[in-house]
Order: sequence, then C-alpha cells, then structure tokens
Amino acid sequence: MNEITLLREAGPDGPALTTATRQAARAALMAEIEGRPTVRRRRRPSRRVALRVGAGLVAVAAAWAGAVAVTSPDPATPPSSVTLVGFDMPTFPLSLDPQPPGLRPAFDGSGDGATIADYHDAEYREGFTVYVTEDEPERAEPAEGERVGDVREREVAGRDAELVRGSRPWCTGPDTDLDCTPRGYTELIWERREGQWVRIEGHGSYDDPAQVTAVAESLIDRPQPATLAVGLAPAGWSVQGFKMGRVLTLANDAYEQQTLTVHIPRPDEVIPAGEVRESVPGPVGPQLDVAVNGRPAQLVLCESGYLDQRTWYLQAQFPDGTTFVLQAPDTFTQEQVLAVAAQVTHTP
Repeated sequence: MNEITLLREAGPDGPALTTATRQAARAALMAEIEGRPTVRRRRRPSRRVALRVGAGLVAVAAAWAGAVAVTSPDPATPPSSVTLVGFDMPTFPLSLDPQPPGLRPAFDGSGDGATIADYHDAEYREGFTVYVTEDEPERAEPAEGERVGDVREREVAGRDAELVRGSRPWCTGPDTDLDCTPRGYTELIWERREGQWVRIEGHGSYDDPAQVTAVAESLIDRPQPATLAVGLAPAGWSVQGFKMGRVLTLANDAYEQQTLTVHIPRPDEVIPAGEVRESVPGPVGPQLDVAVNGRPAQLVLCESGYLDQRTWYLQAQFPDGTTFVLQAPDTFTQEQVLAVAAQVTHTP
C-alpha cells in the first residue's frame, strides 16, 4: 500500500478498515517497535549505543505489510521469478539454565541475529526481557509518567553491574478504552563479557533485585532459534526483521522493495474462511481454497498498491490450529507460496 492508497483506504474519509488491513497494520507496527532505552551512568569511558524508542508509532502508515514494502521507487527492475532454497533463521545467542517455569521466549531481531528475548506469561504481567548488544546501552530521559530510582551497584558472576528500580504507565484493555496504571520494573545492566552487554528488565514477581540477579546468573552461551521461522525461502533473500514471535519479514537482497511477510494475527482478527477475498484490499483473482499442513487455507491474489506489482495473500494454519498469514509478491508461483507456507513453523 503506497501513501496515496493508504490515505484513500485508511484516511478520515475512507471506508471502514478491513480485518486484513488491521492485521497488516498491527504486523507493521509490531515489526517497527523497538525496546525502551536504558540510561547509563558509567565512570569509565566506553562505546555507547542508544536503544531506539518506538519509531513504530508511524508504522501504521505502512498498513499493507505485504509483499512490497512502502519505499521510494527503485529504478531497478524487480526479478520476474524466484528459486526456493533451504533457509536458516538467525538465533538469539543466550539461553537460561534452568528455564524459568511457565515462561517461554519470543525473540526480536534482524538478519544479524536476535537481540531481544522476551519471557512473559500470556497476559504480559509476569516475566522479564533480556536485551543483548555489542555496545554499552545509553539511557534517554524518563518517559512521561515514568519514575526512575537511583542506580545501585551489584555484581553478576564476578562482574560489576548496575541495578535500577522504577515504574512506568502500563495500559491494558481495548484500543479505544485503555486503562493505564503504574507498573514497577527492576532493571539490571552489565558487561557479561568483552563486547557483550546484557540488560534484563523484570516485571511482576521478577520486579525484584534477587530474582533479576538470579536470571542474570543463569544465562549460558547456547543459541536459541526464533519462535516464528521459515525453512524455505528464495535464493538471495535474507531476514529483514522479526518481532515478538509473531511477525517475520524477509527481503530480496537485490531489490529490497520485495518482501515476504509472515505474521500471526490475534484470534479476533482471523478472517472466516469464506470471507477472505472480500476482506483483503484490492483482490484481482478468485479465492482459491487450498491446503497447508493438511488444513484448509485460503489464497487470494491482490493489487499491492505499489507500482504495478501484485501480492499473494494466504491465510493458513499451523498443525495446532493457530492461524498465520503469509504475503508474498506474485513473482512467486501459487505452488511456491504453498511450499513456503508448509515450511513455516511456530514454537510458542
């Protein structure tokens, strides 16, 4: 969806947003939101990197998070076909031993690997997030409504660490009626080894210095694969980004406007099987009732809203019945779309 199409379909005078457009907007937003910055006050000189805050609030402007990214036109000619090959996903470098009871990780990252592992329960009330960077994180000023306590010195596996306790607004409820209350957190930052900085932020029962320190001391060097992954992809494509175990985007290295996106919609965003064609923007072909993983799936060819390119929209299910959506450019054949979908895995 380009900017003009977006204004026409999602602007104040546009028609009501379709379920598919809301799905794609949410996927684009999730793919853009970054971790909150952390403030550093170190006594010795060090390299620093700022952790960006939610640039993704403008990502709804890229609502059709499908096969063609919203970027300025590239004079290069997009390829007219793809060749599928086996594909290995990037990994998160660390694991926990022992694993925290009742919590499973979801990862954020790029083609260089995952940098965030999020361990929380389904309600996001209980758990913690682990951030890994090469450089020492730099903290921005507290956000509106956030309270930050004093920095306290601690030790993690014999290395100096800094611990901060604070709170920030935490909002729950429907998008149109959010209920925001203060939510406490405990944050621990240290250089685990040369060139590897780790930040842990705990919530719920993990909003506790002892609990967060125990998590820190349980980290081991054992890579973990992404929770949402593809095992088959076009040759010459690589991971552009993945978010929270629910959104994954691959891009053509030679023509970055071409992307393949897999995302897991919320249960209330799943389109009824008989209504997929009428629910997606710009359908140009019939709804094809197909099968993926031995389960019914629905495939529709759509206008992308970008130049003259088209995109496949596939709604399918994992073996456990969880719905996922795959969007790919029409340089994929119908058979290739289904082949990639059959190699999409999800480990919640």
